[in-house]
Amino acid sequence: MAINSLAFAGFGSITIAEKKAEQNAAPAYLYNFGYKSENKIPGTDYELGTPHAMDITFKFNNEVPTVPGEENRGFGGNRPERFKASHNMADMWTTFARTGKPGAKGQPEWPPYTLAERPTMRIDTQCEVIYDRYSDERKLWESLD
Repeated sequence: MAINSLAFAGFGSITIAEKKAEQNAAPAYLYNFGYKSENKIPGTDYELGTPHAMDITFKFNNEVPTVPGEENRGFGGNRPERFKASHNMADMWTTFARTGKPGAKGQPEWPPYTLAERPTMRIDTQCEVIYDRYSDERKLWESLD
């Protein structure tokens, strides 16, 4: 399942970062949105996790407050820590817009993507840099080309 999910949603971003890094021009920065919503998938008992496009409201630091009776109105769920993850995401983006290098106060330095180290910033309530994320899956797919 992990390999199939990556083929759908992850390898395209890695390929873009690789091609940008090969240009040896402006740096590329790769991220993974790590915050997971506890909201349930409608009609199930399964948590939503991190669905496609959930990061959009986080990029604009626009997570909705909880309203009694409407607890599941936003993708981000109801846990108060969603606001910290939202702030981190928005800070990363606005810092990048201002300076050309993404960053957020109190979070690790985000290194540009290189083929040697393949750093990915996992953006969440506490961010972390992951080096060569999905290395095994990526190598498997590359061996099939």
